[in-house]
Amino acid sequence: MIDRAFILRGLEVADLDAVKITLFHHTRDATLKQLPLAAKMSDEQKTDLRIKAADWLLENASDSRVEQPSPDAMREMMEMGTGSPIGDKEYNARAPIAGFEDYPYFAQWQDEAPEIPEDFKVAIIGSGFAGVGMGKQFDILGIDYVILERRPEPGGVWSINTYPDVRVDTMSVTYELAFERKFHWKEYFGRGSTVRKHLDDVSRSHGMHAKTLFEHDVKEARWDPAASLWRLTVASPEGEKVISVNAVVSCSGLFATPKIIEFPGKESFEGEIVHTAEWPADLQFKGRKLATIGNGSTGVQILGALAREAEHVSVFQRTPQWITPRAGYGRPIEEEHLWLIENFPGYRNWWRFTATVPLFDTHKLMLPDPEWQAQGGVVNEGNDAMREVLKNYIADQVNGDEELIAQLTPDYAPLSRRPVVDNGWYKALTRDNVDLVSKPIKRLVANGIETEDGEIHECDLIVTATGYAVEKYLWPTRYKGDHGQDLHDEWDSKDGARAYIGLMHPGFPNFFSIYGPNSQPISGGPQQPVWFATWGSFAARMLMRMLEEGKSQVEVTREAYDAYNAALDEESKQLVQLSALGGADKNYYLNADQGGRLQVNAPWYSPEYHRLLTEIDWDAVKFSGHAEMTSEDKLQGAA
Repeated sequence: MIDRAFILRGLEVADLDAVKITLFHHTRDATLKQLPLAAKMSDEQKTDLRIKAADWLLENASDSRVEQPSPDAMREMMEMGTGSPIGDKEYNARAPIAGFEDYPYFAQWQDEAPEIPEDFKVAIIGSGFAGVGMGKQFDILGIDYVILERRPEPGGVWSINTYPDVRVDTMSVTYELAFERKFHWKEYFGRGSTVRKHLDDVSRSHGMHAKTLFEHDVKEARWDPAASLWRLTVASPEGEKVISVNAVVSCSGLFATPKIIEFPGKESFEGEIVHTAEWPADLQFKGRKLATIGNGSTGVQILGALAREAEHVSVFQRTPQWITPRAGYGRPIEEEHLWLIENFPGYRNWWRFTATVPLFDTHKLMLPDPEWQAQGGVVNEGNDAMREVLKNYIADQVNGDEELIAQLTPDYAPLSRRPVVDNGWYKALTRDNVDLVSKPIKRLVANGIETEDGEIHECDLIVTATGYAVEKYLWPTRYKGDHGQDLHDEWDSKDGARAYIGLMHPGFPNFFSIYGPNSQPISGGPQQPVWFATWGSFAARMLMRMLEEGKSQVEVTREAYDAYNAALDEESKQLVQLSALGGADKNYYLNADQGGRLQVNAPWYSPEYHRLLTEIDWDAVKFSGHAEMTSEDKLQGAA
């Protein structure tokens, strides 16, 4: 029964900053604007807010949508969520997070769309978040496309990863395709299976699934300059085929190629070795002796599930991580809160925004402060304070065990590496059937793993949670440019993978790499689905301009590419990640084997990177060729 008590229970667990803003959105009650952020509200203020919201909901609850506020009203309400003024650059980058528009961050024709050649088609490589979103972007524009997916289902990395307790490490409400209005989540941090279903449902309901060729693996993409076409060599269930398209958007992502670590003696090991990205559906580990290698996000997620079933688990750690708690992690969304999400119009939108707010000011935590260091500090005041909080968290989780604390405490600054969310990993290390091993691995032997001190750790199943070869962008597809040059060879001959704004490559016309080199913002939010849409919008706007001008190809100039990357390298030098304080010698954000430069991240303050992507420098690209072309051997549509 939906009564006052039910609604108040929902409000008790709801995000009070989102409740405050949503209620203000509807009522314009000035007293709500005077409330501080929820973290600073008194108990009395929280109670009064919940009562006001319950009163309103008893009279007005519905599943209707609310309209996009005016820019002034939007900024006013955003500032109620941040507790501080919002500049123009920040407003432009962050206002769409709430998702009041039909298609947040997507590109749309400003005037009447130009006549698009009947046979014009784009190939999208991959059907994870980026590929599904890219398909929606082209649907909005009326541009034909086909999605080529090497797996039998949509989902990308969420199709690949099926290991026990796999889930997102960001709030579900921030990790969704914002143009989808149905709320798919039952937990605050969605399980992998739920994310896969979200992508499958969206792909089907919005039409992308019908335009996808599954089990189609692109082996090579070769630019044909005479025809202004990409010729794709594709392995399919029907055999190898060649598909010709006008443009290619690679959405293969950063986490596509598992990182397989080879150890001496592997052939002598008598047990099983399983990478978490290749988890067999029928794998049994109950009652077995296990070893896990790797303590990044995956290793930390999986340990609890393994330890509860295994006879014993040896946890091999090479580099300690700063592992952080997340409120609500592993917890189902309460029935009352789900009702609120569905029946408090605008709450879900504002919750998505307020759940992202804590990320907004993280950039400054990554910049060393010489004055602070001169006074004896390590990095800067905020980063050092975070270090103390996390050190105390470690001590609390392992019950003050000094030996464990010494092994688990990193010697580099927090936020230098990808943040890892605790899934009970520290607590699992205190179990009687779990041992932490920090000695380096020497080799595998018949019955386990030998460390460099000569000790043999018995196991019959080794779980390698060693992540992905993130330096292998676009792998294993080979891309051949306007003179037959190979993009991977070009990267390997220099200092690793590079791109213009993470997306474009000189000599490779009409080609865009979503989640390409140096594209993941180093800090400042928002979450990945927003960036997928933003990157996709950039690629779409390039093709839109090309079509408007009646041209057949677009590419970045060499001069703009070189200038951008020089500026990127200079900006990177400010970051703690590239210093000894940031553990530069053991950081996958850097390409240690190719010069040690920042390769995964865009070093810019997040709203500045958003500006670079949305206020396009058209002088950086060149358009050429003519739109008229034949339809010879073009793919006519998805099966």
